[in-house]
Amino acid sequence: MALLRCRLCKKAFISGLQEEVVCPDCDVRLRELFPSVRNFLRDNDGRVCTAQEVSNMTGIALEDVVVMVSMGLVGLSINSKAANNR
Repeated sequence: MALLRCRLCKKAFISGLQEEVVCPDCDVRLRELFPSVRNFLRDNDGRVCTAQEVSNMTGIALEDVVVMVSMGLVGLSINSKAANNR
C-alpha cells in the first residue's frame, strides 16, 4: 500500500497499486466522462486528433483527457494515411 496524490484533484489517497494516478472519486468521474470521448473518437474514425481537439469537441477538460490516455481508457492510434505521409 502506498500513499499517493491524485493527479487531478491533488487529494491524498491510499493505493494498493502503484499504477494508479487518480483517487477513487476522480476515477469514477473519469469513467462517467469516458463514453463522450469514446463516442467522439468512434464518430471521427480515421481522423488524427490531439488531446486538445478531443477536449474542445467534447467539452471535457484537457487534463481529464490526458489522464484518460495515461490510464489506458483512451487508446491512441495513428491514421495510416497520415503515417505514410511523414
